[in-house]
This record gives sequence, C-alpha cells and structure tokens, in this order.
Amino acid sequence: MHGGANVDAASAAAAAATSRSMTDSASSAKVGRGDEAIMADDEENSDEEEEGLATSLGFLKVDADKGKSLYIGQQHWHTILADISEVKNYFISHKKELESSYERVKQSKPMAAREGPTLLLGAVPASEMEIRAELPPKSAVLALCDRYFNSMDNAVNIIHEPTFKEQMSKHWKDPSKTPIMWLGLLYSVLCLAMLSFHKVGDEPPEWKGRTLELAAEYRLRTVQCLIKSDYTKPVEYTVETMILYVFGEYSSRWDADLGLWLIVSLITRIAFRMGYHRDAKWFPSLSPFQAEMRRRTWALVRMSDVVFSHQVSLPSMIYEHDCDTQLPNNIRDEEFGPDTKQLPPSRPSTEPTPIAYMIAKSRLCNELGNILQATNQVGKHVPYDEIIRFDAKLRQIIQELPPHLKLTTLEGSHDPVTLIIARFNVDILYQKILCLLHRKYLPRARQSARYAHSRRAAIEASLTALDHLAVLYRESQSRGRLRSVGWFVKSIATKDFILPAMLVILDLHFDNIAAQSVMPQDNEGASIWNSEQRSRMIGSLETAKDIWKTLADTSMEAFKASKIIEIMLAKIKDPSTSGTEQPMMQSEPMAGLAASIGTDTSPVVAPGLISPNSLPDFNTGINPFSTPNQAPFMAMDFGMTAPEGIDFQTDGFGAAAPASPFSSMFANMGAGQTTSGIDMTANFDWE
Repeated sequence: MHGGANVDAASAAAAAATSRSMTDSASSAKVGRGDEAIMADDEENSDEEEEGLATSLGFLKVDADKGKSLYIGQQHWHTILADISEVKNYFISHKKELESSYERVKQSKPMAAREGPTLLLGAVPASEMEIRAELPPKSAVLALCDRYFNSMDNAVNIIHEPTFKEQMSKHWKDPSKTPIMWLGLLYSVLCLAMLSFHKVGDEPPEWKGRTLELAAEYRLRTVQCLIKSDYTKPVEYTVETMILYVFGEYSSRWDADLGLWLIVSLITRIAFRMGYHRDAKWFPSLSPFQAEMRRRTWALVRMSDVVFSHQVSLPSMIYEHDCDTQLPNNIRDEEFGPDTKQLPPSRPSTEPTPIAYMIAKSRLCNELGNILQATNQVGKHVPYDEIIRFDAKLRQIIQELPPHLKLTTLEGSHDPVTLIIARFNVDILYQKILCLLHRKYLPRARQSARYAHSRRAAIEASLTALDHLAVLYRESQSRGRLRSVGWFVKSIATKDFILPAMLVILDLHFDNIAAQSVMPQDNEGASIWNSEQRSRMIGSLETAKDIWKTLADTSMEAFKASKIIEIMLAKIKDPSTSGTEQPMMQSEPMAGLAASIGTDTSPVVAPGLISPNSLPDFNTGINPFSTPNQAPFMAMDFGMTAPEGIDFQTDGFGAAAPASPFSSMFANMGAGQTTSGIDMTANFDWE
C-alpha cells in the first residue's frame, strides 16, 4: 500500500476498477454473526458479502418492568471496541468511577442545560403585551444584533441583515404592528448574542456575570413567541426562528439531545409544509429575494436534519429525491433585497463572500446525508462500486473548494483567525465523512485487495483528523495563533475526533493479531504497518489521550475516550495480549460504557501543514485475514459510530471579532455500523 494523505480521484477510480475485477471470499452475514465469521466463509459470492455489510440492526434496550424500549442505531462509537475484553471489563467494573465522572460533568454545566428543551416541556404562556414589553432597551438590542451579525456562522446567513435592520427600524417606530413571529426571531438573535459573550469571555460591564441568565430569558421569550403565533400553522420566519432557537438550546448543552432531534424533526416537517424543499424558481408567486433566502434556510435545515439525526444514531428525514432546492448563490446581502426584480449573477466560486463557507459545508453535508442513507438501509446493501463513487464525489467537492477555504500551513500565515477556523472546519468534516464511508471495510481489506483503498483512505483520514486536533489544541494555548478561540477548540476537541482515534486503534489491534498469525500475506490490504508508521499512529493516539484528559471534568466523551485509548495503547504496545481474545459470536456491549451518560454532542491538507500524513508502503509481512481461520477474528468488526460530529458552523472569530455561539452546533458526526442486532445490557441511560 502506498501512503500519502492525498488519496486522489485517480486512486479512487483505480480502486473502483479493482473492486469490479475481483471476487470476494465470504458469504452473507446472518444476524448475530461477527465479521470474522464473514471473513471465514467460503469464497463464493461477493454480492452476498456486500449484502451482509448492511444487515447490522443496531442495539435495542428493552425494560419490560418499566415498559420502556430504546433503540440505538448503527452509528454509536461506543460499539467500536466493545468486544475487546480489557475495554469491556473496565467499563463493567468501574461503574462508580463513571457515575462520579458524570456527576462532575453535570455540575460543570448551567442548570438550564440539565433540563429538557423549553419548547417541548412547555413554557409559561405570555400575552402579546408582555412579549413586546420585555424587549431590552433599543441600545442593548442594537448592540446584541451587531454582535450576532459580526460572525461568519451559517445561521447568520438565513437572516438578510439589511432587511432585518430595516424591519427593526420600523419596529421602533410602531412596536404594536410588529408580528409576534418576527419578535421571536429577534429574541433568538439576542439569545445567541448573549451566549457568544459567555463563551468568549468578553462580557460587557453591563452584562458581566449575567449573560447565561439573560440568554435563558431570551430563549424563553422565543418559545413564547412561537407558541403565541402557533408554530404549527407556520407563517413567515417560523422556520428561521425555530432553527435559531435550536441553536440557542444546543449551545448550552453537552450531550446529544433527543429533545433537540425531535425539534429539528418538527422544523423539517414545517419547512416541507411551507415548500422550502422545492426550488422557488418553479413558483412565480415568490419574489427573487424570497427565493434566495429560502435556499439559504433550506440549506441549514438540511444540514441540521443530517447531523442531529446522526448524533442520536437514527434515520434522517430529508431524502435527495424529495427535494430540488438549489444551493444558495454566491452573492452578498447588499447585492439584493425585497425589491430586487432579478437576482444578480452568482459570483465565481473562487471569490470570497460571507455565503461561500455555507455553500461549501452544504455540499459536503448533503453528500454525508446521501452516504448515511445509502449505507444504513435495512435489508439492502450498497455495492462497493457505489462506495468508490461516493469517495470520488467527496474528493471532487474538496478539489473544487474556493482557494480561500482550502487548508494551508499556519507557518507564516497572516490570515484572520476566522478564515483559519473555517478552513479547519471544512477539512475536519471532509476527513470524518471519509472515515464514515470507509470504516466498515477496514477489516475486509485484510481479506481482499478489493477493499485496500478503503483501509488506506480511512486510516489516512483518521490520522489527518488527529493531526488537526493536535494543531488546534497547540495553537489555542496562551501563545498560539488561535488563542482567541480556545473555547471553540475545546468544544470540538472530543466530538470531532473520537471516531478517527477509534479507527486507528482498531487497525493497530488488527495488526497485532495479524503479526501473531503464521498465515502468509495474500493482498495489499492485509499488509502490516512498519515500525515508523506504527510509531506515528501511536504518537497521534497518545497526543489525543493527553488532550482529552485535560477535558475529562467537563466532557464525559473526553473521559471515556481517554480511558479507552489508555487501555488499548497498553494492549497494542504488548502484542502478545492481542491474540488472547476469546471468540464471541455475538457481542454484548460493555454495560457501563453508556451507563447514566448521554452521548456527548458538544481538502486535502497542503504539504507541510502538519506532520506529514503520508503512509509509506505497508510492511509486506503476514496476513491472517485472508484465511478461513476464524478464531482470532470473532466479533472484531465493531460498528463505527459516533455521535461525534462535525461542526457545520464556522465559529472562527478573531481577537477583535465576536465569537459565535454556534461553536459546536454540528459537532457530532460519527461513524458507521454495529456488528449485529443485539440487546443493550443493563445500565444504559434511558434519558
């Protein structure tokens, strides 16, 4: 195998040709069978094996006494190493430590974050008079609105600033005529601006120590406006207000929240009802201005649907074949308005605009949605050729990125912090989608060269992501280039990088098993990492572990991930322990790993950006994975999932620019499939 962080479209095409020309050696997977059993079957029908790849059922926890059932789909990262005895035993025997850690994390969060979303649990009704009267003074409103609009976040783009400020001017002239739903939009803006002050730590004197309290008050007012206007009978700005409300709830929480997923589902259905999913060019009743703003809003709705659904490992609601709304045009707010008769031509994609980042993230996220829906179908399989086509499309999207959004070396760079963070966000998302796309072919590559491209792509993407983590953390320290956005780096330090770390661990573990086998190597994908490559992979894991240890008191994911890496590094460094795994036909996830804990939600790299990702040729040693000897591989293909995510928001703010409240909005995109349909063990958190 040839290394290199850049697996280009040509490589993907070559992999596609290989996949079409080779025959796989496994038959269909039955429910409850591990992937090692698949590996051990006779070489007969490649289509049957590919069908087996999609037969995972996820986890179902049933409590007959309480009448409860809870389903976790194929995407939870906890399952990745669930069958390795040391990891499993740790979380079974250290329940008290987990509960203690959970309490520490919980106490570190504001009280509002420990309760369910206000919109679902209910808010004290307010009269129109009260809603209008509770707005802060005009000077405070203007200051908070400026704070909101001086960010690069995607959510900012769904409000047309010139129009919003004109509407605000009309409001001050006659507040009694302002629609309640528009006031809800205004309250949501005020909420997010207050959260921004709190996160960055630059609270103005008049709000010092009160920003969280005020944000909660404005969030409540937003809900009261939604209820007073009856959001189930949507009017103008209903969808936009609900989206900003969700962001306000999310930014104060630290776990993947089922309640927020339910609200996003409401938003999606309301957007469907209002026709956001159909491009406005078909409907002359909509003005050019309305058409463009609906495109921006739909882009954010679609991203929210994909990511929130993935966070809770459940299916998304928007399918590409159900919508034809175009991506937003690359135009500036000042170039169009409500009176525009015809939109100006879209600027070249190479031209930097405030909307360019949203367009880039939308393209990637739409492809993510297509990948999740294709790979998570029940009872159907995705041909490997289709995986390669997804791969090629992702690489094309990255190649077509505007130059200002392509990641470059930090050394000698004088670009603003906002732009640097935006570039990292795009590339982190890209690397994680590659991990998600290829992760379940990682063990199969050791059996068949047909899947060698997937193993190479997944590991290179994982190492690139971990390199990004190391750079972001280092540069966010007191003397680093990104010190002004240290809060943002902490918010994504676990959520965006646990999946890549688990993939690297898993592949090193497979290497240990292979190294103890006497079977000869049969194909490129089964090759073993040489000592230099192995050392770099272990080093990346140790760096991630050290970073996550510093965050363990405020993030359960950081605590769990650092413990898992610590356990697995000891095992990996002592290869003799890897061959002692007991065969298990069916995995029973570690009981304590998810106990009392929710899931934490919180372009190709330019040469010389970070430590090189290039991975030279594998050590052409031994390959036990191409033989029918199934004993070493029982229950080894752990589903890769993770409510980790991807930050779909650009949260970069320079030292002089306000930081965005949407820092970790999409910070939980994770991974792939579990091994089989199995019941979750006791101690799973029902909340």
